[in-house]
This record gives sequence, structure tokens and C-alpha cells, in this order.
Amino acid sequence: MTIGELLDLCDLYVATENKLAKCEPFSCGNGDLDEFFMKDATLYHKRLLGKTYFFCLKEDTNVIVCAFTLSNDSIRITNKFNGDSKDQFLENTDLSEKNLRRYPAVLIGRLGTNKAFLGKGIGSAVMEFIKSWFRIDNKTGCRFIIVDAYNNSATIRYYLKNGFHFLIEDEKLEAKYMGIGVGRLPLNTRLMYFDLLDIQVDE
Repeated sequence: MTIGELLDLCDLYVATENKLAKCEPFSCGNGDLDEFFMKDATLYHKRLLGKTYFFCLKEDTNVIVCAFTLSNDSIRITNKFNGDSKDQFLENTDLSEKNLRRYPAVLIGRLGTNKAFLGKGIGSAVMEFIKSWFRIDNKTGCRFIIVDAYNNSATIRYYLKNGFHFLIEDEKLEAKYMGIGVGRLPLNTRLMYFDLLDIQVDE
């Protein structure tokens, strides 16, 4: 599915309490995500911790097709960032000459597609929409999209297919970067990023 086809099928809404009250229950198959979108998203919105959006069917605006939550974040260059991993990241993103401690990013904190619409390419279309949203109308200087992806094969495969890279390939080194003991491996989530400059636009 393309962005155009997604926008032909759905309209985008901010997840307010009024909107949520009118919507049918949403289920993406992950209980934690479902609970967040149905119960916690509006609280995050009120406290300015994250903003959730719904793609709802044009023909029935009470049906949530996909939901996602965005917030400001950054990729932090700390002394826990393994030298080889740091060098690889800076080389891949052509930032070797920029000695910044933080590189601005937007975090996709939550993302889920209604189970009834799985297998239609909606998740990838929504990801392309988010990328273009920040690449074409980049108001604050946001270089990366980052995710804390569930560390399972389906989720990791989805992000790799959509152009994301591991911030740190080795899980042990990522655990060190995150301040997590190696005794807690495998990690529950993996840090991944997408470089918005990979999208070419007319200046």
C-alpha cells in the first residue's frame, strides 16, 4: 500500500478523549499496546509526554485502522557508546565531522495496526507517512526517527524492511550503552534508527 492509497482509505485524527469515546475498541494483538492506546494515550497527550494519532476509515470514522505515538528524543553520544559502533553510526550518517553529544530525533513510542487490517501493507504505508511528515515539513531540525523495537523476529523484520538500522548491532554492547546488565540478555527491545536524509526531497 502506498501513502496515497492509505490517505484514500483513511483520515488522520489526534487521539483526544472525545475522539476515543466515539471509536470502536482497538486491538492490534498486543495487550500492552491496546491498553496504552485505549487508556493511556490521552493522559500522555495532556501531560505533553507523547502525541497519539489514529488513522480511521473514511467510510466509518469510528474504526481505528492504525495508531501511533510520537515524542521528541535524541540519539545520545556517550562514553558508553562503543567506539566501533559510534564510528559506524557517524560514518553511515555522514556526521563524522559534527562533534555533537546529541542528535535530534523523533521517537515512535507506540505503533499498532488493527488486527482486522493486517497483511494489507498498512503498517509500512503508515511508516512512510511518518517519514515524509518529518522530512518534508521538518520544523525543528529532526534528523532521525528512532524506535525501541520489540525484540522479536516479526517486529525487527518490519523495521529492517522499512529502512531502519540497529544503533548498536551487538546486544551486549547495546546493553552497556543502555546501562543494562548483560545478565538480562536477550534484550526486550532493540534501539533502531532511520536517517531522514535517506529521503530525497526538492529543496
